[in-house]
Amino acid sequence: MSQKYFNAYRFVASVISPFVSRDEILLQLTKRTPLDWESVADVAGGHSVIQALYPAFVENELMDLIPDDFLSYVQHLHEINCNRNEMMRRQLINAVLVINKLNIKPLLMKGAAQLFLNTFSNVGDRLLTDLDILVPSDEIKHISNELIAVGYELNEDKIHFIETHHHYPPLIKQDECAMIELHRDLMFREQQHVFPTEYAWEKGIDIALPNLAEAKVLVPTYRVFHSFLHRCVVDKLYQKGQIEIRQMHELARAHFMYSSEIDWEEMFEYAHNHGVHRQLYANLYAASKFMRIHDLEKILNKHAMGSIFQHIRACSKLRYDWFDALDIKLARRINRPQSKS
Repeated sequence: MSQKYFNAYRFVASVISPFVSRDEILLQLTKRTPLDWESVADVAGGHSVIQALYPAFVENELMDLIPDDFLSYVQHLHEINCNRNEMMRRQLINAVLVINKLNIKPLLMKGAAQLFLNTFSNVGDRLLTDLDILVPSDEIKHISNELIAVGYELNEDKIHFIETHHHYPPLIKQDECAMIELHRDLMFREQQHVFPTEYAWEKGIDIALPNLAEAKVLVPTYRVFHSFLHRCVVDKLYQKGQIEIRQMHELARAHFMYSSEIDWEEMFEYAHNHGVHRQLYANLYAASKFMRIHDLEKILNKHAMGSIFQHIRACSKLRYDWFDALDIKLARRINRPQSKS
């Protein structure tokens, strides 16, 4: 990485955050060293938030300060994602209606839930790759067969998932833009003790969808926790010393929209009891810095101290190629299996 990349990273995180003022963004745009727009595109694309740039530029009245070709590019990507997400909303509603006929309310996970919540100010702000749906494990085969009956097909390359995986093989339907993944469990087997499926069902609340479809979503506290757990622990971003803008963006938007409904102390206690508190504190600390969530710093309070080193590590990896290479070597050495003496 490089200083150019780090400056672009900081700008992207700032401009899409609901907590950063226009004046703060203007300071970054008018620095003596101008932003490298190729780096901005690289960062935003690599962190799956490039579709969120255009509405952020409009909201912050930055249109006249952005190069025309870059502005046209991100506007086009945003429009494509808006259309795609609207198609995915309709697809998901129809799938939920099929499941409802079996007297089952599925729990919508991750991006699937965000399609029907007001976390983001614009339907095209979040990029989705598939639709994750948690269903009762003893009904998963029945539900899969019902979806196959309306035109879906199992991905034959993943057929072994039927017996071994936390979700069924992806279901694909011609002319639909997303795969549907029916989950029997919320997490991989290795992480199920951290967020058991039974507990996820307990923390689900009903949500009414269009066309009388009915589903559930996690309460805000555990939506934030699940987002963190999936990216920072399951995908090992904490272990790798990486900070993902997309996950921080979702955290910032959730805190902006549902701050009174998020019980941070409950989340901290739960994370501590399940051994992921250090990862959680580091994630929240990074978001408080890059997304300027100042009241989150106050909420963290004493918990922030142990997160400073991880934050310095992640920032150094963004700034310096040599540090990134050194960090990778050290991580490999630390995580290498020890030989028996």
